Order: sequence, then C-alpha cells, then structure tokens
Amino acid sequence: MAQPTESESKEAEAGKKSRIQEKVGKLGSDIDTLAKKTGDEASKLAKNINTEIKSISGEIKSIDVKDEVKSITARVEKLVDTTGDSAKKLASDIKNDVKKLVDKIEIPISKKK
Repeated sequence: MAQPTESESKEAEAGKKSRIQEKVGKLGSDIDTLAKKTGDEASKLAKNINTEIKSISGEIKSIDVKDEVKSITARVEKLVDTTGDSAKKLASDIKNDVKKLVDKIEIPISKKK
C-alpha cells in the first residue's frame, strides 16, 4: 500500500481539525440550549452532548484525556437538573472546559507536521 504524501497528510490533518472545530461550535450551542431545557428534553440533549464530547476525544487516540472527558460529561449531567443563573454559569464553565480539551487535542495534531 502506498504511503500518503506529505501534502495528503496535511490535508487530512486540516480536515480533522476542521471537523473538530465544527463539532465544538455545535457543542457550544447545544450546551447553551441545554441550560434552558428541563425534563426529558434536557436528558436527551445531555446524552447527545456527552456522545459528541466522547467522539471528539476519540478523534485523537494518542492522548490521555479520559479524566477531562469524565469531568465534562458529569457536569453536563448535572446541568440537566440545574436551572436559572446557576445553569448559565455551569454551561459557560462546561464550554470553557470543552475548549481546553480541544486545545489539548489540537496541540499534538499540529506537532505531527
């Protein structure tokens, strides 16, 4: 099997980075929406958010991000039962943690050049 050329590798890397950024953008919106939802709707949305967070961390298997993912997903579950200003604050904190997770993932992607 032929080895990918350097430009093909860079294109694949850029594509992966773009997909991750797209997912994070959608996650931010979903987390804000979750802060406003309650009941079954909130539970379903939280499950989808947690699945996306896990898929982002799964994009890069060489990094140990299990603890960060567990922390974020636990707080997403807590957000289901939180309302008002507390929900807004928790949503903001979760979004910041997701961004930190993505930054941690993207650094090794960039170093592979």
